[in-house]
Amino acid sequence: MTSYGYRLFTFQVYRGFKRTPLDLADCKGDPYQEIAESLLKTLSVGTVVGEPTEEGQAEVEVEGAFGKPALRVEEVRVVDNTIRATVWAGKFGSHEKAIGDVAGSDTDIKDKAASNLFRVVLAFPEEGDTGILAVETIGRSCPVAQLTRWMTKKSRDTATQGADEGAWWRICVTPLADENRLAEMIREGQAQRLVLVRHATTAGRTRVVRDIEITASLAVSSRMDKAVQIVQGWYRHKRQMEEDPAVTDEEGARQLAAIVGPQVADMDLDDGWVQIEDPDGQVKRVKPSQMTDVFTYRLSEDQPPVTPRFYASVRETAVGLQPAAKAGIDWPVS
Repeated sequence: MTSYGYRLFTFQVYRGFKRTPLDLADCKGDPYQEIAESLLKTLSVGTVVGEPTEEGQAEVEVEGAFGKPALRVEEVRVVDNTIRATVWAGKFGSHEKAIGDVAGSDTDIKDKAASNLFRVVLAFPEEGDTGILAVETIGRSCPVAQLTRWMTKKSRDTATQGADEGAWWRICVTPLADENRLAEMIREGQAQRLVLVRHATTAGRTRVVRDIEITASLAVSSRMDKAVQIVQGWYRHKRQMEEDPAVTDEEGARQLAAIVGPQVADMDLDDGWVQIEDPDGQVKRVKPSQMTDVFTYRLSEDQPPVTPRFYASVRETAVGLQPAAKAGIDWPVS
């Protein structure tokens, strides 16, 4: 079965390669909401193919489109302080033929990009440098990186059309974390286990290899509860720190090893994670430096949810999470 849901991200915007995020209401005099609307409409003119880099576009020129990702914006609509868009995303050559219900009605699509339609919502604060982005998920697919990187490329392309490079805008996204969802994912995930690793350098000191790898089941309830407490502790440290998380991966491994037993805790392990398999069969790792990619909010199976339900769920989840992300957004009711 194909599952439908969404992922949430915070986004910030930078001028070119500068490292200080801009007030989203003032990108050199223009609100980024207007800039983003224009960029999305630019991406609706035609299909963009390949990676949005000079090297990626050179590959398309030389090798053609086969095997390359494709993206095209279908619709762009502004509702108060939000932009609602739909985006086609797929890959050239991923399917050979679309077969009909009767013989002779098939269509050859080897030279086309079989694509799915994804809904996207960008929400903007009245002032401040942090907005929220919601992108629909279909199974394991979520074209957030593809979309935001193409928005940045189109902005830079527009700024460099003349002899001198003008101002261009780089949008950067960060997964929006959810402490309760994190615990829920660990408890509800399948194939639940701890993985603990020790690395060693080869005799020639040319590379680092895994010296020891230990797996331990989380089926024991006390072990499960302790793992959830440890992971929630990582998240709280990360949320409270302005820069790097207070807990390193090596420290996290030692905490997890203590759950398994003293004989394991004394083995100088330097990496470890909680490994889960979500209902789509996707294996995910949770450790201090890698927590936020597990957050997918599922809405339905086999059939995509209607748009009002999609937006209402996005709004409800985002409103609950945005204070911790320091994003002050007044979401439209519908």
